[in-house]
Order: sequence, then C-alpha cells, then structure tokens
Amino acid sequence: MVDYSPPLVSADLKSQKRELRSELIAARARLTQEERFARSREIADRLDLVEGFAAARTVALYAPLGTEVDSGVVARRVTSRGGRVAYPRALAGERRLVFCACEPWELVRGPLGAGEPPPGATALDPADIGCFVIPGVGFGEDGLRLGRGGGYYDVTLRQAPRAFRVGVAFDLQVRTALPREPHDAVLDALVTEARTLRFAREVPA
Repeated sequence: MVDYSPPLVSADLKSQKRELRSELIAARARLTQEERFARSREIADRLDLVEGFAAARTVALYAPLGTEVDSGVVARRVTSRGGRVAYPRALAGERRLVFCACEPWELVRGPLGAGEPPPGATALDPADIGCFVIPGVGFGEDGLRLGRGGGYYDVTLRQAPRAFRVGVAFDLQVRTALPREPHDAVLDALVTEARTLRFAREVPA
C-alpha cells in the first residue's frame, strides 16, 4: 500500500530546500523565451539518444509550468515514432499523479495551474508507462530531484518502480548534490542542453 501522507521534514532541511528553490527559479527566469525554446530543442535532441526513453512505447510527459523546459518537441517526436504520450492529473488529497493518454492540444488548466488531461480522459495503469520524463526546480549530479515541494512525483514513481525515469532541465538548474530525504525518488538519467548524466538505480526484477 502506498503511503500518501506528507513526509516529515526537519525545519532546517525545509529551509535549505526553500532557499534553493528560490535561487534556481530566479536563475531559470533570467533565460529569455528564445533561449528557453532553443535549449529545450537541444534537450529533446539529447533525449532521443537515451535508450530508456527511445525504447518506451508509452511516455509520461508534463505540461510545462512557468519557465520549465518545453516538452512540446518531445511529445511530437514520441508520436512521430508511433509512441503514445500521457499527461498527469493531480489527485486532491492523495498527493499523487495519475497519467492519462491524450494529445497536447486537449489539455485543460488544472487546479495547480498546469495543463491537465480533460475530464473524460482514461487513467493509465502505471505499469503501462515505459518512461517518465520529469520536470523539476533543480537536479543533483547524484541523481536526485528538487520539485515544487508537494512530493507528487516521489509518491507516483513508487507505483511504477520499473519504468525509466529521466529528468529534463536547463544546465543552470543542476547542482553537485541536493539536500536528501529518505523518500526522495532517484532518477535513471538527467538530460540538459549541455550533457546527459546516468545514475545507478536499483530496479526491481
């Protein structure tokens, strides 16, 4: 049974994460729209070379919020190779995401401000998702991710432990290491416009 309750975080660690989020969001916001789009295309180019992504028939994406990496190019490339894309919907009170197969233009504005699948979209079994492409505020060279603080991806990824997990970010969002908590989900790879990092994660047989 998956525990949907919020994790207990020490005041000091919570403060560290809050300060780091503010720093990274400000750095990302200094990129112009043209720079974000160009770097997003470079990220998509590098992502195509990552086997765990390229081999996935169903890819869980996201609708970018604010100045996040644009996932539109990635979606088009997945569908052009005959794959299927899915987008997340936040479940109120459960702190987790469900992913529904739909086209990018079908997304509607959700309660958290991001685009979500329309109400009639059918939720997928997490076991049917081959790869999660994951946004974030920050990433570590140790394979950890700093999200917005809700813990939605940490809980969701525990439901699909065998799926490939790849973070996408601008290189300015990457730090050597991040403040770590026991519940933090580890990635399999991280792709920026400048490099691709791979991590050793224990995957269930």
